[in-house]
Amino acid sequence: MLRFAAWANLPKPCASYRDRQSGLMQFVAFRNMFMPLTHRFSLKIPAACQFAICAALAAAVLLPVSAAHAATPPIVVTEGIKAFRLCTGPDNLSHVIEGSIDQKVMTDVSALHFKETPAHSKYDWHAAPEEQYVITLSGTLEFSTTGGENFVLHPGEVLLAQDTTGPGHRWKLLDDQPWRRAYIITKPGDKAAFVPKAGAADKGC
Repeated sequence: MLRFAAWANLPKPCASYRDRQSGLMQFVAFRNMFMPLTHRFSLKIPAACQFAICAALAAAVLLPVSAAHAATPPIVVTEGIKAFRLCTGPDNLSHVIEGSIDQKVMTDVSALHFKETPAHSKYDWHAAPEEQYVITLSGTLEFSTTGGENFVLHPGEVLLAQDTTGPGHRWKLLDDQPWRRAYIITKPGDKAAFVPKAGAADKGC
C-alpha cells in the first residue's frame, strides 16, 4: 500500500518544477526503503546467455590446466633389459647368473651375425663356440646348465654366453615361433655391460 501511495504522491504534470522534484525524491526514498537490494541491482540475463558465460569461464580456467598436462610427458618406469650370463665355474660346469644390461656402458665387439632356427628345435649339451652376446628377436627357450640350473629366455632378453669350456649347456624351444637371434662377438672376458642381480650367488666365474 505504501508503494502505491508513493505513486499517488507524485505531482501532476501541471505541478511546478520544485513540486515535481520533491515528489520524485519521495518516490525514490520509498522505493529504496521497501525494494530488496537483490531486486535493486540484479540483472535479468537470458538462460542461453548465462550458459554461454559459464562455458566461456570454464574454458578459460580449464584450458591452461589441460595444456600444462599435455605438455608434460608421462613418466614411464622400466625394469631395464633383463639378461643372463653363462660361465664356466671352478668345477668345470656351466652356471647361470641372472642380471641386467648397463645401458651406459659401451662394449667393443668384433663381429655380428644373425641366425634362425625352426620352431620346436632343441640342441643338446654344448659349450659356447666363443664369448658372445645373444639377443633373442623371436622364440622362447628353456636353457639348462650342467651345474643343474634352468632358466627361460624370452624375446627382448639378452644372453651373455661365456661358458666356452666344459660340457656347457643345452636349450629347447618352448613355443611355436622360430628362434631368431643376433650373435655379437665380444672380446674375451668382457662383461662390463652385464650387471648381476642384487643378491645373486657367487658362482666363481
